[in-house]
Amino acid sequence: MYRAAWCVLFLFIAFVAGFAQNLQPPSDYSIDIQLGIATRPRMMGGNPEIIGTPANQTGDEVLHRLVSAGFTQPYPWKLTLVNSGAVNASSTAGGQIYVYGGILPLIGQNKGLWAAVLSHESAHTARRHQIRLYLQELYNQRMIQYYRMRAAAGDKSANWALIGFRTASGISFKKLERDQEHDADQQGMLTMARAGYHPDYVFALHHLLVMNTGEQSKFAAFFSDHPRWETRDQRSDKVYGDALAEFNRLWPDAASSPGGKPPVVAFLGQPETRENKEGQSADARIPMYCRNADVPLDVRLTFQKNNHRVRAADPQLADKDENLVFHEQVVCLDKDDTGPALFRIPASAVTETDRSVKSTAFVGTGGELIAASKAFDVHFPKVKKQ
Repeated sequence: MYRAAWCVLFLFIAFVAGFAQNLQPPSDYSIDIQLGIATRPRMMGGNPEIIGTPANQTGDEVLHRLVSAGFTQPYPWKLTLVNSGAVNASSTAGGQIYVYGGILPLIGQNKGLWAAVLSHESAHTARRHQIRLYLQELYNQRMIQYYRMRAAAGDKSANWALIGFRTASGISFKKLERDQEHDADQQGMLTMARAGYHPDYVFALHHLLVMNTGEQSKFAAFFSDHPRWETRDQRSDKVYGDALAEFNRLWPDAASSPGGKPPVVAFLGQPETRENKEGQSADARIPMYCRNADVPLDVRLTFQKNNHRVRAADPQLADKDENLVFHEQVVCLDKDDTGPALFRIPASAVTETDRSVKSTAFVGTGGELIAASKAFDVHFPKVKKQ
């Protein structure tokens, strides 16, 4: 019994450590085209195609530039806009790219944001990620059939091996998909830089998506086919210098590039707070740095308790719905030139029953939100009586 358990554990560790096979796609591209056609019904999900809109025109223009700048595969590249509320984009083999309707209001007609979406998806296809996953899946199914045949022939250890393989292969397959996401992020960023779209649009897109779709936990990400947005930011940053150098070499005047001036992007760390009894305030330090910010940014702190907005005790700190909002203009510079943004919220801003709350910091420029912090705890001191 114990020997069998140790065998399972050994198989599990071995498969997780080195399971994913380095399966090379065939040199012929016919399988790509066939797989792209076969998966279209699933990608459409029964939804109609969006046609004849400004979004179609912008998307087609950006995709054409990206393909011309970075890809030589003989694919019939096609962008399909799907009339669905999903905030998502996807791609299949053979140059087929799908953008779903829920993401269209976020990216609008901004060609840089379109490039961030399409460069990632086209990189998946150009790197033949879908073919690699398809071949890996076939390999997995063959191995499962092999262990089943051994078990049917009376091999008692085969059932344990099958359990280990099923468990480990599932986890390893998700890791392979996450690795492909990182690869598509990095390769896509380099391609969009060559095509004339500033690489900071990748981070601008990430921040928009996390504000609108949320962030998954580290535990959930382990079993997911997509990494966390925070992780993607960190890994994309590794190739950012190369992409920026390529963009600057080819497009020394960013304003005249196809994507125009680079976007303002803000990066926020984990806020720290303290209850300042002597100063009669709740003090917050929010690590942040920015790129391309030539004017002060608006930082707005909102407050929540039990999933409801906190009412302002001070009318001067209330929004139109009488909820507490604390505004500051912050000069935000590059990583090496700026420190934490400091906020001192007066204790008189809240009632006695709202001294312990949660807060979220939102960063905006020109009336548009560009980043948000994680929720953090804030404790206000009691207001001293005069």
